[in-house]
Amino acid sequence: MPRPVTVPDSVRQATFPVRVETEKLADGVYLLGGGSHNSVAVEFNDFVAVYEAPLNEQRSLAVIEEVVKLMPNKPIRFVINSHQHFDHAGGLRTYVHIGATIITQWLNHAFYVRDFINYAPRTLQPDMVSLWPPTELAEGYQYEAVRENYVLSDGTRNLNLYYVNPLQHADGMLMAYLPKERILIEADLVNTNVPLPTTPTKDQQTFYREVREQLKLDVSQIAPIHGKHSVERFHEGCRYCS
Repeated sequence: MPRPVTVPDSVRQATFPVRVETEKLADGVYLLGGGSHNSVAVEFNDFVAVYEAPLNEQRSLAVIEEVVKLMPNKPIRFVINSHQHFDHAGGLRTYVHIGATIITQWLNHAFYVRDFINYAPRTLQPDMVSLWPPTELAEGYQYEAVRENYVLSDGTRNLNLYYVNPLQHADGMLMAYLPKERILIEADLVNTNVPLPTTPTKDQQTFYREVREQLKLDVSQIAPIHGKHSVERFHEGCRYCS
């Protein structure tokens, strides 16, 4: 039988501050990095949309604080979820608590409503939703479920959302595209923090076909959730893209 181990005070009291490093990709478009996962904030006339709420409440609160500094007096009205894996959805509850609407692919909706973003108590490390549950959680108005395509717009800026399918990595994957800025935002399809494979994976081939052949998007930058932004264009003949 294992003996109990006393946890040293230095371990129990240790803190791990979250660092957010901001990179401006275009006017009103910011990559919020500084950790293993990024978010991308997009400014509209009267609100802000954030693509991805990764990891946990601590990370999300740090990103939200940075967004408020960058774009004061504008609410974060939408948080766009790429897919349902825990490291990409772990902060969604935080955004729900500040009143943001979750935009996700419809295949993720039932899991979030039933199992993840609900009134069930969190006993190990209660978050804000568990401690102060918002009324909206019962009303179910905090979701926009996307089947294929979706557009956020204020009349001057569009943020287009597309369902990427089929993928081996995950069902219910959304990528985002800013047509005016020619910026493509994606998660787990192209990770610029690791060397790109000599031969594209099946998921990367699906990603490329959808971007170049089906949607015919004109991309000048890829803003990834893992790594720093890539300025490599999708072009014919590229060892990675073709």
